[in-house]
Amino acid sequence: MLITTESSVSEILEARPDAIKVFEKHGVDVPCECDESIQGASLELCDSMCHIDDLQDLMSDLQAFFDGRDCKSIN
Repeated sequence: MLITTESSVSEILEARPDAIKVFEKHGVDVPCECDESIQGASLELCDSMCHIDDLQDLMSDLQAFFDGRDCKSIN
């Protein structure tokens, strides 16, 4: 999966439910902070609503996670 600003949280988690740990490492508690309408929005739109501190960093780590590469946020 290619992670872009147009990707939604729900698309990402449908493809890889375990990607929730990448969000958590970035301080985003998806179940508590992002209701279903927010989860369906693009990452770009839910950036401020889900308390994403650095969208580009999150996207980079999510892409690394999907690609099976090490990402700095997951140890």
